[in-house]
Amino acid sequence: MVNGPDYNFLRAIPVFSGIPEDVLKDLLARCRKKKFRSGQHVFYQDDAVEYLYIVEMGSVEIYKSDINGRKVTLWHVDAGKVFCLANLFAGRSFANALAQDDCLIFCLPRKDLDWILAQHHELALHFITCISSKLAGYATLLEDFTFKNVQERLIKILLANSQPGKDKIPVCSLSQNELACRLGTCREVVSRSLTKLKNEGLLETESAGRGSRIMLKDPARLQNLGDPF
Repeated sequence: MVNGPDYNFLRAIPVFSGIPEDVLKDLLARCRKKKFRSGQHVFYQDDAVEYLYIVEMGSVEIYKSDINGRKVTLWHVDAGKVFCLANLFAGRSFANALAQDDCLIFCLPRKDLDWILAQHHELALHFITCISSKLAGYATLLEDFTFKNVQERLIKILLANSQPGKDKIPVCSLSQNELACRLGTCREVVSRSLTKLKNEGLLETESAGRGSRIMLKDPARLQNLGDPF
């Protein structure tokens, strides 16, 4: 029997890559696909968690917010990634999940996940590895917010989200609003920090359609400024 595209998609995801074929088919049979439009929430902070989610198409923003509307982007979940695993065992979501563009997502009900994990312990080990990796990511994020100032965190984000452009100069295409959300600050603070770095000859900005591009002219000096310890 030839396996279909959904099976092949799940098989290519690292957390599922090593499990037996029958286990993966069992998991797939219990999933359902759901479409989320750009700007639609998959779930909100403090919601009861009912599903494990696997992104097939699109990107989902995971973020925290407060009653004043302040927002901190924790990370983005792209196609081929699993999310909401830790939330399933915590009972309620600690963050919001927002579709950044039109998304197609596999949804595995909690009761079915519990059954599969009870039957197939090898999958549980894969999930423990996944949760451990996410906890390490949280630790890094907390360290950055605790010990780094806005400029240092901004530089780290610019370096991590840049790609080689013209003349191999690294280019970051994140908007100032996106940078502000990742930093947990306001757009004006980001603008001042970018202007300071620009005046020091470390970067340049240019308009690109509806957005902008930030060209990192001296990545080595930026690296030293962003990681002074």
